[in-house]
Amino acid sequence: MTFTYTVSSTPTDLTKIRFYTGDTVEDAAIHTDEEIAMILALEGTVQKAVIALLRSIITRLATEPDLTADWLRIDWRRSSDNWKMMLAERKREFGLGARASSGGQHAYRADSFQNESPDWDQLFANYNYDLDCWPNVP
Repeated sequence: MTFTYTVSSTPTDLTKIRFYTGDTVEDAAIHTDEEIAMILALEGTVQKAVIALLRSIITRLATEPDLTADWLRIDWRRSSDNWKMMLAERKREFGLGARASSGGQHAYRADSFQNESPDWDQLFANYNYDLDCWPNVP
């Protein structure tokens, strides 16, 4: 198992991926350099590789059973939730997450036959801006 994490002003793709996944300590390494290189080749970009590796960590944690023995409790679900939060954060950061869309806006009422802009000057010609009301309205 090889592990490379070299901090510099011009980091390699491997270093960037390790940084964004938090896999920066050799003794507690989650992925090997070879795994990261394979995912980078499959996904094509650092951002997509980071997302794929975070998903693989979540998948690994999903197969681990929770453990309770006397006073000791290991709750993998909680750890998985933290990784899911990191995944959502990275998706937002990289612009790879879901985007809100309103589905389009009608310029005019959709149930009318209006297809051109109204003449606002003519419509508001009688409006009394000093009193903030229409004529003949107290």
